[in-house]
Amino acid sequence: MPTLWIVAVLYGCSFTVHCLKLSFESFEQTFGEDAMWCDARVRKFNRTTSVLNGTFHIFHDTSNDVQYQLDMYYSRLGNQQYNLLPMKLPSEGICDFVNNLHTYYPAMTELFTNFPPKFECPISTREIHVFDREFPTEIWPIVMRKVGLWKLDIRGVLRNEPHVAFNFALKASND
Repeated sequence: MPTLWIVAVLYGCSFTVHCLKLSFESFEQTFGEDAMWCDARVRKFNRTTSVLNGTFHIFHDTSNDVQYQLDMYYSRLGNQQYNLLPMKLPSEGICDFVNNLHTYYPAMTELFTNFPPKFECPISTREIHVFDREFPTEIWPIVMRKVGLWKLDIRGVLRNEPHVAFNFALKASND
């Protein structure tokens, strides 16, 4: 009898993990409009779906000289009282970042039109479009699938000086 109870609890836990849906909550560029202008916003597509829509204007050719860093925050209650996650994610150049996206997260690269192809370095001046696309929940790590708000701060640094910065928030819910 205890074994059956444990199996039922584990099944219930796995069900809640796999039914979690992540959706865009907000997007904001906070620095670097002279290097890249993010004319994108999150909007309601219908009553239940939030999508990202807009254009990312890259004004200059960019190479691995620009190092990108990521900080992640989590708000368990969804009240925007975020806690910094103690994760140490290495910074990397933009070309390496784009190559890793193509290799490990192809669903993320499919969100965009005119996204740089794999192994293009330097990344040329371009406009990258996103047209009413939902966040691909399947790319989010299973161990981080918890209900609440997630905030990702992304900063690009060039020669130890801020170059570009933006953040976006995701809402995780049991839909």
